Amino acid sequence: MRVLRIFLYLCIVLTISSCYSVRFQVSNGQWESADTEIDGSYAGYNVHTLDTIVTIKSTTGKDYFNIYDCPSGALHTVEYKNSLGSILLNCITFGRKKKVKIKYVCIKENSM
Repeated sequence: MRVLRIFLYLCIVLTISSCYSVRFQVSNGQWESADTEIDGSYAGYNVHTLDTIVTIKSTTGKDYFNIYDCPSGALHTVEYKNSLGSILLNCITFGRKKKVKIKYVCIKENSM
C-alpha cells in the first residue's frame, strides 16, 4: 500500500511538471543576433523571455500585455510554453489567472 501511494505521488509530480510548447517563426527578415553562447535551438539569437501570471478581470480589454522590447516593432520567433501546473491554475481560478511563459526574438531593424 505504501509503495502504491509513493508511486501515485511520483506520477502526480511528474504530470504537474510536464509541459508542451508551440513555436512560430517567420520566413523573411533577419533576427537580432546575440554574442552569448546559448546551446540549443536559440543559438545566436537575442532571446527575450516573458514569464508572468496574467490576471483577467471584467474590465480587461482584448490586449493582455504588450511587448515593447523590439525597436523594429516585429517579431521573428515566438515560443509559448504551457505546463500542467499552469492549466490547473487556470482551472482552479475559473479562467481568471493564467501563467504565461513566452520566449521571443525580434527582427533586426532595416532588414524587412
